[in-house]
Amino acid sequence: MTNNERLGNKLYELRKKAGLSQEELAERLDVSRQAVSKWECGESLPDTDNLITISKLYGVSLDELVGNELIKEEPIQQEPCEEKELCFSPAPDEDENDAFAGEEEEEESMKNRGLAARILYELPSPILITFAFLLWGFIWDGWHVAWTLYLFIPVYHSLISCVRQRRWSAFAYPAFISFIYLFIGMQWGLWHPYWILYITVPIYYAIASAIDRG
Repeated sequence: MTNNERLGNKLYELRKKAGLSQEELAERLDVSRQAVSKWECGESLPDTDNLITISKLYGVSLDELVGNELIKEEPIQQEPCEEKELCFSPAPDEDENDAFAGEEEEEESMKNRGLAARILYELPSPILITFAFLLWGFIWDGWHVAWTLYLFIPVYHSLISCVRQRRWSAFAYPAFISFIYLFIGMQWGLWHPYWILYITVPIYYAIASAIDRG
């Protein structure tokens, strides 16, 4: 068995153990399902960034993931798997051509979703926030409050990362709470007892971490 095949089997076993489908793993890594299938078949290898993300996702070290030692568990590949069939397909007939066409459409759709997410992530939010700051200040004379809008820069980008990675503990919740607290305090002078909002920060991260692990 080649090193590629050993790594492919290990990736397959870890994914099954984590209870993820190829589609779900592909979404988390922002790659196509076909790429995941090729990794598990030993036809190609994940790049370094994807290997690091996979090791964190499965809770194993990078050495354990790419090392020569196999995972010491019952091999799962004894059971037939529809995703692995791509490795051993006969010459495609008309039905298979339709299936491959559907896979190409799915891959293109995933690329479009990934492009849309990247556009949202790379949106020049500091420029938009500055425009909103100046608008609020000049039109409504709210300079003393408008600066809090800059807290939305990390809030916005962390929210996009949460959606892309499905990891809610990455959300900049303290910055979001700080905006609410400062806005209420500066606008209406209600500093007390609204400082209690900060107590929700550890509660949020406890819930978000539990969701991420689940």
